[in-house]
Amino acid sequence: MLILNHDEILKAVTFAELIDAAEKAMLVHASGNFKMPARLHVEYHQNTLLVMPCFTDKNFGTKLVSLFPDNPESALPVTMGLVILNDGKTGIPLAVMNGATITSLRTAAIGSLSIKLLTEPDVRKLGIVGAGIQGYYQVLSASSIREFSDIYLSDINTERTTSLNNKLSEKIPGLKIHNCNSAEEVAENCDVIITVTNSKMPLFPEKDSLFKGKHFVGIGSYKPEMREYPEAFFKQLDKIYIDTENALEETGDLITPIKQGWISKDQVVSISEAIENNQKIAKSGTRFFKSVGMALFDVITADLIYKKALEQKIGITVNI
Repeated sequence: MLILNHDEILKAVTFAELIDAAEKAMLVHASGNFKMPARLHVEYHQNTLLVMPCFTDKNFGTKLVSLFPDNPESALPVTMGLVILNDGKTGIPLAVMNGATITSLRTAAIGSLSIKLLTEPDVRKLGIVGAGIQGYYQVLSASSIREFSDIYLSDINTERTTSLNNKLSEKIPGLKIHNCNSAEEVAENCDVIITVTNSKMPLFPEKDSLFKGKHFVGIGSYKPEMREYPEAFFKQLDKIYIDTENALEETGDLITPIKQGWISKDQVVSISEAIENNQKIAKSGTRFFKSVGMALFDVITADLIYKKALEQKIGITVNI
């Protein structure tokens, strides 16, 4: 069995390969050739444990992931966990990997896939609302498919904004990185906006001009009581693209707008169906991709990382 830590995973795979894996996962999802039960969701006080199993024709995997919102106060990431990858024919454990790293990478890849599909190549200004670790990987991944010149950052914690600015400046020299005082300021300046918060109130004011003609990627709002976007935003959308139908039950950014009549369920479509059917996806107007994630992404991503690590002789092999 192969054991891969954070650094080894990053060494084994590129962001371009991860985005390709995300598209592959979407096609597998559209085909129905997988078995993915509803994830076990356990809450204790404000903390969350998710157990996410999934079978594909080749492998199966399970992710154990925790979400501890107060961790940043102790300089720790919100998300931690493990991914266990097993052979689909024998059940033999193939690998144990850093689950937080896989979550960060595959979530960033899914967001970038939506940018690849729903924006023109000439978009240049990227905004991030929520300056945590996921914001960091969203920038790195998106920058692998679009030539962004400017990055605009905001967070309710200004120290986190400054920290992310410093990390990105070191990682991607040449980018112009701007610290903003609000999500509104981010949206005013950007073509593409990615939100990665656990906010229970909309991040943006009810201001139509903030949203027109832009692409938004909603990564936060993973619970029914969370919502990142206001009524004015939803009323400008023709379609909402999602990664999994579970989003209709899991995120307040769909539950509330549908309940209030701002959008209808008919407007919500799977981005995998659009890919599979070679539908022409509009790249104009206000566009929204809402991701809540699913175990299928983890299995496909883990399989890619496992194969790349074997090829490069990365990681530690142990007998169990």
